[in-house]
Amino acid sequence: MDGVGRTTWLGGAVRADNGGMAQVRNEELGFFLRSRRNRVRPCDVGLATGGRRRVPGLRREEVAVLANIGTSWYTWLEQGRDVQPSESVLESIAEALLLDREERAHLFLLGGYPDRVANPGDSAVGEAMRTLLDEMLPLPAMVTDPRNTVLAHNTVQRYLASDLEEFAAGERNCAIQTFENPEWARAFRSDDGHRPHLVAKLRASYAESIDDPEWSPLLSRLRRHEEFCRFWDSGAVGRSAGRVKSIENPYVGTLKMTMTTMIAQENQRLTLSVYQPVDSLTRSRLETLHGWINDGSIERRRAEVLAGTDDGAVAGAVDEAPVHLRIV
Repeated sequence: MDGVGRTTWLGGAVRADNGGMAQVRNEELGFFLRSRRNRVRPCDVGLATGGRRRVPGLRREEVAVLANIGTSWYTWLEQGRDVQPSESVLESIAEALLLDREERAHLFLLGGYPDRVANPGDSAVGEAMRTLLDEMLPLPAMVTDPRNTVLAHNTVQRYLASDLEEFAAGERNCAIQTFENPEWARAFRSDDGHRPHLVAKLRASYAESIDDPEWSPLLSRLRRHEEFCRFWDSGAVGRSAGRVKSIENPYVGTLKMTMTTMIAQENQRLTLSVYQPVDSLTRSRLETLHGWINDGSIERRRAEVLAGTDDGAVAGAVDEAPVHLRIV
C-alpha cells in the first residue's frame, strides 16, 4: 500500500507497493507468462505430445525455441528479473504463447510498452459503441482517437459546430477544424479557453502514443498556424476536466456544456466523449436541435446557414422547443 492506500495484486496475493513499481511489474509479467505457458498444449503449436511431462502446458525451453530466444533469458523473464525485453521479443513470445488481442495488450503493458496496448492503426469503432452513441441522444457524443479525430458520432454531435459529414473522414479532426474552418471557429468564438485547452489535450495524448506514425503529418499541418505553435510550444498539457464549454450552435444558439470522457475497454486508443448541459436552457436547445434532425428540417436550416439567410433561426429555437421534445 502506498501513500494513497493503493495495493497491487500479483497472482492472487496482495503485494505492498513501497516504491519498487518496476519490480512489481516484472513479477506480474513473470506470473502472466507462466499462466499463459501452462495453458498452451504442445499439440497446439505443432510439438510432439509423447513422453511424460511435469508441466500442464509447454516447457520453458519449448517457449524459448518457438520464440527464437535463449532458454535462460526466458527463464529470467518468468522469474521476474529485470531483463527489459524489447518489443520484438515480446511479439515473438506473444506468437509462441498464442496470445489473443487482449492478452497481447496486457503483455506489452507489463513489458513497458504502453503505446503497444492497441495497434496504432486499429481505430475501428464497434457496433456496440455506435449504438451507445445513439442512446446518448439528445446529448452530443462522439468517439475520437488519440489525435482527436472523430471516428464516430451521433446526429446531434454531427450538427454541433457545423456538419461533420461534409468533411472527408481524415478531415474530421477537432484541431484541424478549430484552426482551419471559419464556421467551426465561429462556434467557439465565445469560449476563450477552447484553443489552448484543445492543444494542451492534444499534447498530452501525443506523449501517450508518440510512436504512432499518424502524428507527424498532423503536427506538420497544424504547425502552419502561428496560434497553434504558440500554444504547443508553451508545453502546457492537461485534460481540462469539468470545464464549462460555450458553443455558439448555428441553429439553436449558445450551448453551455461540460464534457465527460471515457476510455473504451475494448480498444484503449478510443475515447467516448459526451457533452452534458449545465442548465435547462441548453438542454431545451439540444432537444430542439434533435427534433429538427429527426423531422428532417435540419437540412433546410443547414442550407439557410450556408447561404447566410438564417436570421431568425437562433431567436426562434427556444420558442419551438416544446413542439419536438419535452424538457427534462
